[in-house]
Amino acid sequence: MGYSVGMQRVGAGTLRGRVLRPLPPAIGAVRPTGSKVREAIFDRLHLGLPGAVVLDLFAGSGALAIEAISRGAARATLVEQQPKVLRFLAEQIREFALTDRVRLVPGDARQVLRGSPAAAGGPFSLVLLDPPYEETAALLPVVAPALAAGWLQPDAIVVCEHDRTLALPAWPEGFVLAASRRYGQTAVDFLRWEGGVSR
Repeated sequence: MGYSVGMQRVGAGTLRGRVLRPLPPAIGAVRPTGSKVREAIFDRLHLGLPGAVVLDLFAGSGALAIEAISRGAARATLVEQQPKVLRFLAEQIREFALTDRVRLVPGDARQVLRGSPAAAGGPFSLVLLDPPYEETAALLPVVAPALAAGWLQPDAIVVCEHDRTLALPAWPEGFVLAASRRYGQTAVDFLRWEGGVSR
């Protein structure tokens, strides 16, 4: 999640073509997922989106969660620690009339995951992870086990976006890598949660 110029639109679904608000230049630590990568992610996810319960742990611009809602997800919880970004997200959600389907949770993702999944709207069937690239390797060993402790529905999908040149730690047992895709410097891993499910 640096600042990206250029107009971005919702790619498909009920909000298709709607213009996403540009992040204010004063918000400099957020890297929105580019429209091509976003489209590729959701084209792969499309069969699992209707009725999905989404957790966006590093919400940033909110583009990923909004795209999920547009394409049929039932509701989404967005976690964001920057107050300026939270205010931006609240305005974007109001503009798109999504206040009844989108919940904003302020705070650091690691702290939020120490709380109750139910209080955040979980457990979740789709988790979107797009942390700052330079922090991904340090965050995953904390975030992944926390997700496995009651935050995921059976067969939940976890999408992790990261810098393709960085070596990431192994995911804990129960997470199965279903696919990995490369888009320039960006890599996207698609994992399925099989922990606690009899096969």
